[in-house]
Amino acid sequence: MKPLTFIYSHENVFQGVKQESSQHAIRKSDKDANPLFEQLVFDEAYLPKFRELFFDAQAEVTSAVSRYMRDIPAEPEYFETQDFSKDRDYTFSLLMPDDFDMHMAKPCDIKIKQFLIAYIMYRWLETKLPEESAIYMERAGSVLSEAKNLLERRLNPIRRKHRLW
Repeated sequence: MKPLTFIYSHENVFQGVKQESSQHAIRKSDKDANPLFEQLVFDEAYLPKFRELFFDAQAEVTSAVSRYMRDIPAEPEYFETQDFSKDRDYTFSLLMPDDFDMHMAKPCDIKIKQFLIAYIMYRWLETKLPEESAIYMERAGSVLSEAKNLLERRLNPIRRKHRLW
């Protein structure tokens, strides 16, 4: 079995969301042509909301890759969502079969980070611009599916019904 460890830092994902929301908001205005930049940018003023959405996104990823999750004994510790000094980063390990194509680890890592950002943007825009949040929801579903498919890549493809998978 091949172990894979993925680490997504709080700061790195937050900066990705902030950049994505800024790029999205720069072009938006209300019906009176007033810019919506201040309302749409996900910045430091919303750190508690970011933490909540970051945990939600982690739950989605964990569920999607649970087939390969490596059982790591956790120390008995109380988990507190509001404690910003702990559990800031998202780290998980997967135990992949020996025939897993390790070249797919980096693309999978990239797709998971894209998912985290898209999912948080979807949830952020859900109440502000529901029609536009659908774009991020679709993107999040798409990249998470791609990440799962990358985890299924093997060095020796399995032949089923005269096709290689």
